[in-house]
Amino acid sequence: GELREMARVKLTVGRVRGFRVRQGQQQSFLWDADAPWLAVRATTTAKVYVFQSRIGKRTIRTKIGSVDAWDIDKARAEARRLQTLIDAGTDPRDDKAHKAVEAAAKRQDAAVIEAWSTYIAARCGHWGERHYTDHVNLARPGGEPKKRGNGKTTAGPLAPLMGLKLSEVTPERIRNWLQAEAGGRATQARQAFGA
Repeated sequence: GELREMARVKLTVGRVRGFRVRQGQQQSFLWDADAPWLAVRATTTAKVYVFQSRIGKRTIRTKIGSVDAWDIDKARAEARRLQTLIDAGTDPRDDKAHKAVEAAAKRQDAAVIEAWSTYIAARCGHWGERHYTDHVNLARPGGEPKKRGNGKTTAGPLAPLMGLKLSEVTPERIRNWLQAEAGGRATQARQAFGA
């Protein structure tokens, strides 16, 4: 059992595709001969690439990703990168947590307009043309010549928020924005707040 479990083969697309959890086991591993820290872990529901190594006397294992999302060469490269972290004294599980915190911080530094644009782009296939246009207009900056009539367009009720960073959108700022918008266009402000 254990010797067979640790036997190493060169991972190929065919071997990965054909690998299954062994009868009577919760999970089975197919270890790579090229990158000794890399394996495919099969369960009854999924197949993923995993990295396994040692930090001092402890064995650690962490998931790299689904075999459907990662090709073998990229999984090998990631296993080598993770081993390089261990060689430098860093637990790759800590590195993963650090990257997640960095990503969250970057999202907080993103501008509201980026988040709004991403949101309406993701929803546009689910909305009708009029509903989509209404959402675009909620955030329009205004000041453009009107298509009909004279004068310039007015800014949408969300326009004052678009230049902010996500981290700057605080409850107090939203309260102040709502009070300012509700004075002249309460219905639009309410709709913008609900959007």
